[in-house]
Amino acid sequence: MTAATGGTASKAPTPRAGISRIARIAAGTAAGVASLALTLLLTTAPERFGLSPAPDLFEKVQSEDRGSEAFVFAWALTALPVAGLLQTPLALVRRARIGAGWALIAVYWLYVVLMAAVAWQMQGSFPATDAPGKNSGLFGAAILMVLGTPLFVVGSGGVFREVRNGDGNSLCAQIRDQVTAVTVLCCTAIGLVAGLTTGRNYNFPRDGFPAVFLPGGALWGLLAGAALGTLLGALLPRSTDSRRTMTDSARSYARTSASLLASCLCVAQLGWLLPVWVVALVGLPAPFVLFVLAGRHEQLGRWVEYRQIEVPKRALY
Repeated sequence: MTAATGGTASKAPTPRAGISRIARIAAGTAAGVASLALTLLLTTAPERFGLSPAPDLFEKVQSEDRGSEAFVFAWALTALPVAGLLQTPLALVRRARIGAGWALIAVYWLYVVLMAAVAWQMQGSFPATDAPGKNSGLFGAAILMVLGTPLFVVGSGGVFREVRNGDGNSLCAQIRDQVTAVTVLCCTAIGLVAGLTTGRNYNFPRDGFPAVFLPGGALWGLLAGAALGTLLGALLPRSTDSRRTMTDSARSYARTSASLLASCLCVAQLGWLLPVWVVALVGLPAPFVLFVLAGRHEQLGRWVEYRQIEVPKRALY
C-alpha cells in the first residue's frame, strides 16, 4: 500500500555499489546480533556494567510481568547506537555526512524512548488472553511495527546520507525526505494498531465487534495514521507545490478513513440482532464493497478514494 515518489533517475549499479551494499547489510546484521548479546548481558548480569544486581526498574518490570516488551525496547535502544557505530566506518568510505547521521540516530533513539513510555501506559488497552496479566499477540506486533522503520533505517546505514555534485539533492532535502518517510510509516503503523485495538475492544453492541476489527479496523486506522503522518511531513520545510500535494493526500486519507469507520460502525449494529459469525461474514467484504461503489458513484467517490501511501524515493536506504 506504500509507494516511492520523487528522487533522481536510476543508474546501473556498479561493482563498488554492490560491495558497499553487502557491507552495509553485514554491518546491520552484526549490529543486531551484538546488541542482542549486550541486552542479554544487561538484563541477566547487570553487575558486569557496574549496575545493581537487582535495580528498582528491573524489579518493577518483573513484578508487573512485562519483561518481554521491556526486553524488546531495551534491545532497540541498544541496537540503534551499535548500528550507528558499525555503519560509521562504511559511511566514511562512502564520504557520507557523519554528523547529520548521528543527529538522526539521536532523534530515532528518543522516538523509541517515547514509544516505550507510551507502551508502558497503553498495555492495558490491549485485549488480554486467558492467562492473567498476559496480552494478546497484537501488543507484541504493535511494538515491532512502531520500532521497525527507525531500526531499519539506522541498521541499513540509511541515516548517513551521501551528497554528490550534480545530484540536485541537497543534504537538507535528503534529511527532510527521510524524516518524512519515517514519520509517514511510523504514523501509519501506529494508526493500524490503534484501529485494530479499537475494533477488538468494541462493545456497542459486543457481537458487532468483528465488523470494526478486521479488515475494517486495519484499513481505517492505517489511513488515519497515514493522514496524520503525511500532514506532519507537510509541515517540514519544502516547496509550496510539494506541501500542497501532501496536504491534499492527507485530506484524502482522512476522508476515506472517516468513511470506512462510519461504514464499519453501521455494519456493527447488526450485532444487536445477529450472532457474531453472521456479523463477521457481512463485515469482512463491507470495506471492499465501499471502494467498489465509490468507483461507480461520483458523490461517494469524493469521500472514498483508493490512493497509495507514498514516501520519498530512496529516502530510507
